Amino acid sequence: MAEIILHHYAISPFSEKIRKILGHKRASWCSVEQPAIMPKPKLTPLTGGYRRIPVMQLGADVYCDTEIIVRKLEELLPEPTIYPGGSQGLCHMISQWADRRLFFAIIPVVFQRMAGAVPKEFIEDRQKMMSGASFTELLQTAPDALNQLRGFLAMIDAQLDGRPFLLGDAFSLADAACFHSIWFCRNEADTFALVKSAANVMRWFERIDAMGHGDAKLMDPDRALAIARESSSSIRASKDLADPNRLEPGMRVSITPDDYGPEPVTGTVVASSAYEIAIEREEAGLGRIVVHFPKVGFRIKRA
Repeated sequence: MAEIILHHYAISPFSEKIRKILGHKRASWCSVEQPAIMPKPKLTPLTGGYRRIPVMQLGADVYCDTEIIVRKLEELLPEPTIYPGGSQGLCHMISQWADRRLFFAIIPVVFQRMAGAVPKEFIEDRQKMMSGASFTELLQTAPDALNQLRGFLAMIDAQLDGRPFLLGDAFSLADAACFHSIWFCRNEADTFALVKSAANVMRWFERIDAMGHGDAKLMDPDRALAIARESSSSIRASKDLADPNRLEPGMRVSITPDDYGPEPVTGTVVASSAYEIAIEREEAGLGRIVVHFPKVGFRIKRA
């Protein structure tokens, strides 16, 4: 099996989601620190333009977005599972809710309260990711977002009553997804005080926080690029006969997130399924790279 290489940065909440899963699986992995803002000259050659974090690399295969990263990690390291009791479908439904509803209730609250301490360069970078929306307008939603956050924390607290984890006695993807959002609250004391007021949530938070991140070793980004150059993709062309949009190998497409980070990645379809699309790119200096995206949360257009 190719080495697991995670491109991330320390304060990235979505990276924390993956780091906790790696910790749960007691995985050995290589840690490549990437910048929090653009440019990312040692990441975008791998992804073809996708700039969000985290990105997982296995040789010349590059996995973009946590939704597809967690599926691949479960395939590579099935024990201990992140789907206890056959909960795969439920876990991914909760993960989608946490990533898109819980997390985006937290963002306006934290940044509105930290506005004076956030570097100008960071705000300008995130503004470019917002597809026409305004960072100022985002901050103005903080009062309503705070109402939502309070309600969401009450829901999670109720679910954790009498349970060590969200689905019962075992850690799952649902825990990783909800944890990473709440973990981000720790950046701002008043917001985290709201978390602390939910006793079940706080006990659960401390339990997962103590799990660690597995066995991580630092890797220079140049070494990760060299591994991509020296490797071949493990993916072979395959056609999804049930694809409603009739995507098939050899078709040229562009893939773009449907929420934020509007940079498209263009390539040739290698394989697809209900959950995933893999496209082949030829990158100068690296050769053939296959980039994997989830279908949920992304727009796929013929190019």
